[in-house]
Amino acid sequence: MSKYNTDLDYVILDIDISREELREIKAETDKIISENKESNENLAIAYLKKAQCLRKLNATHNFGLISYDETGSILISKKENKNIKKLLEKALELLPDMPEAIMQLGLINNPGWLSDKHDKAIIFFNKAIQLKPDYAAAFNNRAMLFYGSEDICKFLSISDDQKDKERLEEAKKKVKINFNKAVADLTEAIKIRPFDAIYHLNRGIFHSKLGEHKEAAEDLSNTINYASDTVKNGLLKEGLLIFNLRGKEYTEINDYGKAIDDFSETLRLQPSYNEKLHLEPNYDETLLLRGKAYYLSGENDKAKADIKEYINRKRKDTDIKLRDKIIELIGFMPEDIL
Repeated sequence: MSKYNTDLDYVILDIDISREELREIKAETDKIISENKESNENLAIAYLKKAQCLRKLNATHNFGLISYDETGSILISKKENKNIKKLLEKALELLPDMPEAIMQLGLINNPGWLSDKHDKAIIFFNKAIQLKPDYAAAFNNRAMLFYGSEDICKFLSISDDQKDKERLEEAKKKVKINFNKAVADLTEAIKIRPFDAIYHLNRGIFHSKLGEHKEAAEDLSNTINYASDTVKNGLLKEGLLIFNLRGKEYTEINDYGKAIDDFSETLRLQPSYNEKLHLEPNYDETLLLRGKAYYLSGENDKAKADIKEYINRKRKDTDIKLRDKIIELIGFMPEDIL
């Protein structure tokens, strides 16, 4: 059979497995299922593999930047979700305690990052972990349920409804609790698979959300150290270089020299990567962030040069819009530097 690892579940970022290989695996599982000559265990694995391949092949978008198994149910048609669910249920008829199939049901029941109704998905992830305590992917996927959960706070903060404003503080507390749970789950995943770059990346992002910028920078450094070329290319498809993320964390902990180095590396790499991946140039923000780091480190001339270059690249924007964008990204008014 084509390369495949049930424990890792290659439904990720296109990491180490292509769509052609996924189709090949699906064809092989179709043959096993139709012939029906294998043991219950092998048949169950065939149903599981087919379900996994269908999830990946039918997903409408990848969110590989922040999750190992990125395709939640919201990204697949209802009809295809039903088909996948039937395959997983068939696998569990043959092997009732199959943690991999149970975890997949958790993903099928993921309502998406903008929802706070994760109870069904969590039940499946909990059961998968109970059956297989060293199931790193299950810990990761349970953590990633909470990515984006702070968006409810953003909605409540801009709402004119008094009840929403009253709910805001409670929502903030809940989000912090959930982010800490996510860090704990990703820490378990890393204990099991310490050199998995994506687990370090995901934990780094949650550390950042919690304001734990030193820990975030350390995790992002591990991401860079452990990432294969395939993983790095997958991250680039999301339009963001890992060095850019780490540079922001270094800025937050006042390590401006390292921040400048990371932003400079982003600016060095990004044009060639954009050309390779047929992306439009999109590194203007990095210029502004490096300019901020230069300014905070006392290198005013270099700060001015970066911010002037940013303004030149944004000539099409109105002055008000441009000024607002600069304030949003660097936290103070452009005239403070220029």
